[in-house]
Order: sequence, then structure tokens, then C-alpha cells
Amino acid sequence: MKRLALLASTLLLCSCQTAVEPPVNKDFTARAAADIDRYRVADNSAYGYEPEGRFDPSARPVQGTFADGAWKVYQVTDTKAGFDRVEVTVDDEGTILRLRFIKPTFSSVARRDTINSVYEELRHKYKVMERIGDNDTAELTVYVANDDADWIQHRVQYLQLMDEPNHLGAQDCWILQPHLSLVQVTIKRQEGAGALIVVDYQTKKYAAGMAVRAAEKVSHRKPSSPGY
Repeated sequence: MKRLALLASTLLLCSCQTAVEPPVNKDFTARAAADIDRYRVADNSAYGYEPEGRFDPSARPVQGTFADGAWKVYQVTDTKAGFDRVEVTVDDEGTILRLRFIKPTFSSVARRDTINSVYEELRHKYKVMERIGDNDTAELTVYVANDDADWIQHRVQYLQLMDEPNHLGAQDCWILQPHLSLVQVTIKRQEGAGALIVVDYQTKKYAAGMAVRAAEKVSHRKPSSPGY
């Protein structure tokens, strides 16, 4: 009986050691297409503002304005969401093209707490986010694909990277959203321990306008004279 028990345990051990794991699906395009709906974000709110919605300056405490090319930027005092002020960029029809929420911090602890709080809030909302740097240099970014095909392309690149045997990791940071082109958080250091935390919402219309500006700069640039 002991020999039978020993034989049975040996067979069981062998069966465990030789078990074959199910093959990983290498069809990255199909996997990306199956994932896409989980990365669609319908929410278009940004701390009480609506990117690509209309801005009504009479409804906000505007402190000043300045021009950004053909666009107008309103400086608004708005502390409801914990920021010191907001810069609202609009076109000639009053459509919100860009929102920059700005909060000053005056110590390393306040800077760390603000960055971590914003990270958790945006990560919860958008499900993904790239985080680079420490609490002194952190840059948080949510990238927004132009369309489904663009998102699938980025997703396939991510899946391929994660499939490499010796990969060092990759950050999942692309979403689909009809109005946004980018959400980015940066730290702008000031004197001493001071810093400005800036949460920047850029819309698709803003990105299109900036592309037009860049093209105009290139077309107006004088060709350099050939050297002799």
C-alpha cells in the first residue's frame, strides 16, 4: 500500500510539473478591438467646465483677459475645485478650446499631496494615466486617440511591448474621448519650495488650431540662403 501511495504521489507530482499553460493570444489587433469599449470616456466635465462647450464670462468671476493669437484667454478666479485660478481659452464663438487649472503650493508636502490627489482623481475618471518623475518633477498625462483606428494602433504597440520576455513595463495611457486631445498635469517650480500645479485640458479643436498655426509658421518661413 505504501508503494502504491508513493507511486500515486509521484504521478501526481509529474502531472503538475508537466502541465502546459494555455497559449497566449498573439492576435494583438483582435485583443485591442475587444478592449476598446472599456477605454471610451463619455464624461466631458472638467471641474465644472465643459471642454468644447460654451463659456459664459458673465457667470464667472473674470479677473482679466489676454490674447493667444486669434483666441481669447479669460483669467477666472475659481476655488470651488481647490484651485486658485483657471485660464479659459475660447475662440471667437466662445467655444472652450483649452482649460488650465492652476494651484500654487508652498511646501514639498503640499506639492506631494496635491500631485497624489490629482493623480488619484484623474486615474479614477479616465482609468489610465502615464506618470513620469517624482513629486518634484512629476508629469501626469492622459493621451486621447483621434479615432478607433488610432487607439487600436497604440493599444497594439502596448500589448506587443508587454509581450516581450524582458520588458521593463509600460504604462497604459490612451483613451477615446470625443472632445479632448490631451489631459496633462505639470509642476512649474517657483522660488524656494514653491510650485504651481497646472492641470491642462486641451481639446481636439485646440489641437487642430495649433496644427494650423504650425503649418502657417512653416509656410511663412523664408528659405535659408545656400552657403558658399
